[in-house]
Amino acid sequence: MSQNASESSVQSSEEATPYRFEQLAKANAVLKKTLDILASEPELDTALGHVLRVMTECLGSPSAALWLATPDSDAFHVHLAYYKGEVFEATPDGKQLPGPWPQGHDLTWKTHICDRHPTIYDVETAPELTPRQRQFMQHLGAKTLLGVPLLLRNEIIGSFTLRFMERREFQADDLELMQALAHYATLAIQLLRMAERDREAAILEERNRLAREIHDTLAQAFTGISIQLGVAKWLLQRDPTAVAEIIDRVESLTQSGLAEAQRSVWALRPHDKEYADLAQQLASSVEQIGTGSPIQIDLQIVGTPRLLSPIIGKNMLRISQEAMTNTLKHAQATTLRIKLTYEEAIAELCVQDNGRGFLPDVDTGGFGLISMSERADRIAGQLTIHSQPGQGTEICIQVAVN
Repeated sequence: MSQNASESSVQSSEEATPYRFEQLAKANAVLKKTLDILASEPELDTALGHVLRVMTECLGSPSAALWLATPDSDAFHVHLAYYKGEVFEATPDGKQLPGPWPQGHDLTWKTHICDRHPTIYDVETAPELTPRQRQFMQHLGAKTLLGVPLLLRNEIIGSFTLRFMERREFQADDLELMQALAHYATLAIQLLRMAERDREAAILEERNRLAREIHDTLAQAFTGISIQLGVAKWLLQRDPTAVAEIIDRVESLTQSGLAEAQRSVWALRPHDKEYADLAQQLASSVEQIGTGSPIQIDLQIVGTPRLLSPIIGKNMLRISQEAMTNTLKHAQATTLRIKLTYEEAIAELCVQDNGRGFLPDVDTGGFGLISMSERADRIAGQLTIHSQPGQGTEICIQVAVN
């Protein structure tokens, strides 16, 4: 008797092995095809729709849905629905979803979400269904529901739900396949989130770049205009004929500021010849901003000037312009020294005044120091700011140029 039972068991195992291999081969084929589609399909909803379709076809479900978690809440909303062989995308008003998918109802049967594994719900007996939901499912003819969570580490980002018109039991292999497909869908959603965050970060960086450009260029131009107009106002009572020259300078500064504003708006990259010669650009900037200023300005070039990377030249120039503008506007200084030093592997630019100074570690709410720091980071430069109240200010930017 025992021997017959043993022989029967062996025979049953031998019969089950080919079936097991067949199921594994089928599951592997499904997973490989799904992964290929997720990797090559640029439209996320198309890829997720494929996952939804595959899940329903593998288990013989007539309708299914993908629910996504609503940010900052425990609620879920229908994102995609599968019905009669077609995938439908939900809209806020729900017009594109077929009849069996009412909008405005949260996925309240969430045992599979709380337990974090696929869960089978019997429509007649499952305590998770409200009487209204049970009545609605029975009206559709659904007898079994299957919930599959979308897990991202410890975060639940969504759920697949499938309906069946008969009472169903599922093999462990079936549930594992459904969870594997859900993992693939989760990966696709996460990649989209990362791409969206990268896009937002790029937009923010570009906005900050434009803000720096507008601040650094227009602030310089308007400071020069303000100085020239102050001189003109003083001369108006003493030598009116000299005012015409001042007006010409103001017009030149205005045109320069307008050109820089247009450059910032159109986000044009600098030409090589425009900023590569930092010594020439710096000399022009000092002449432009210092003409008519009561402050004594001294520019010193140490070493042999040579062309730099346009990005390095531009950012070093903008840092110096910001420093000079701050001196003219706030420092109440009488002298301003600008020193550009060329060494074999380093370029250094320092702006020093004898003004009233400030505490660099105290947040003044201004944009200038932030802009300087961001520009230094952009070119891997070392920015140093030395200042104390009553002791003037020295700002230096040092950059490796090889």
